[in-house]
Amino acid sequence: MHEITENASLEMTNVLSFRGKVTQQRMGDIAKEMADIIKINGAQKTMSGVSATFAVDTSGSEPELDIEIMYPLDRDIYVPAPYTIKPVFRLRNAVKIRHMGNPATMQETANELMQYIKFKKLTPITAGYNVTVQEPSGPYDVDSLIADIYIGISDNIL
Repeated sequence: MHEITENASLEMTNVLSFRGKVTQQRMGDIAKEMADIIKINGAQKTMSGVSATFAVDTSGSEPELDIEIMYPLDRDIYVPAPYTIKPVFRLRNAVKIRHMGNPATMQETANELMQYIKFKKLTPITAGYNVTVQEPSGPYDVDSLIADIYIGISDNIL
């Protein structure tokens, strides 16, 4: 059982963003391109990456993910299409759960958060935003991953 926080928020500025439908393999290319854009512009990440998966299409030969990948930066930069800069990203009134350990079990943590939302009769209004708090130092250290998952909740009472 993980600790779940209500009324959590996530705010970032100067956010380099990519949103699109891509294969798992293409995601690695996008992450590299984003790192190159940051480096070329002399910017620095102010925190690790944030990602959200909005849908998964399994109708083709290889699954495609409708995903957003974001990196908050220390300043505004110019970016080429299909990348964008979001001056501000703000998620308020979210529930948050912390995942510690192997990324392969992160779905179990997300499922626990969804069960909590259902049990509390909350209404989710966003995808899950995965925020890397601590990246593994290498491929043999995957169990040291720490990531927070945020899901925005409607504060309407209907």
